Amino acid sequence: MKMRAIVFAGLLVSAPAFADDKAEAPALRERINCFPAKNITKMVKKFQKIDADKRDTVDMIFDAKFKANDGGVLPERIFMREAGAEENFTLNADGGVPDFGRIGSVSEDAKLCSEDPSREGTPRGEGLNFSINSNVYFLESTGYHDMATIKDGLKDGKTHYKKMVPGPMRMLVPKLTYVMIEYDEEKTTPQFTAMKGQAPIDGLDHVIFCNSAMINIKDMEALGADGLKVMGGAYNLTPVPGPKTLAKFTGCEGEDGETPDK
Repeated sequence: MKMRAIVFAGLLVSAPAFADDKAEAPALRERINCFPAKNITKMVKKFQKIDADKRDTVDMIFDAKFKANDGGVLPERIFMREAGAEENFTLNADGGVPDFGRIGSVSEDAKLCSEDPSREGTPRGEGLNFSINSNVYFLESTGYHDMATIKDGLKDGKTHYKKMVPGPMRMLVPKLTYVMIEYDEEKTTPQFTAMKGQAPIDGLDHVIFCNSAMINIKDMEALGADGLKVMGGAYNLTPVPGPKTLAKFTGCEGEDGETPDK
């Protein structure tokens, strides 16, 4: 199970079935269906307004996805509509919308729309689901992360997580002390090593949490490492608190049901 969509569960962005949550909407789908994007737009803008020096190592990445639960095809297009003008999003074959962050560029009066002729005339609330998740990721996933970048990402990542909670609760956001490796292929066996210059260093410990490897920055420092090398396939690196703290925000546990913190 990947950490995507469960880090700080309950604070992530989510949306109900696409355009099906409006009581005033017609009972049957039309060819083009829209719903106000105000709440989504406000949320995306909030993270895009974080100072640039807090977004140069890590950033909040929005993962929007459509899923056809009825076995049918995806919509022909997904787009924003604002003051009569329309701007299409990219819709991948798997339902992902990789450029969804562009919704932060429109006004709060804009609407998010789908053109879906295959479901025209079918009941709303059935067939198509739309979800949005968000995660703080390191911007680079090239296989090597130097210690300075990791430390900067842990520090700046907390700024992003604070934006996810109401003001009075921000003091409760924990310190980020680990990095977690999330592979695109969920069953990938974690492969990584601490590095000193060009040489690997043996002995780097880790914790398995939600089937992903978590590495404590203090363990790297204790080995005298100046970087982390990640192997095994395409991945994302995300800054997280210790596993005991993380378990409070998720439904996951560590190996053998334990969530050890160091």
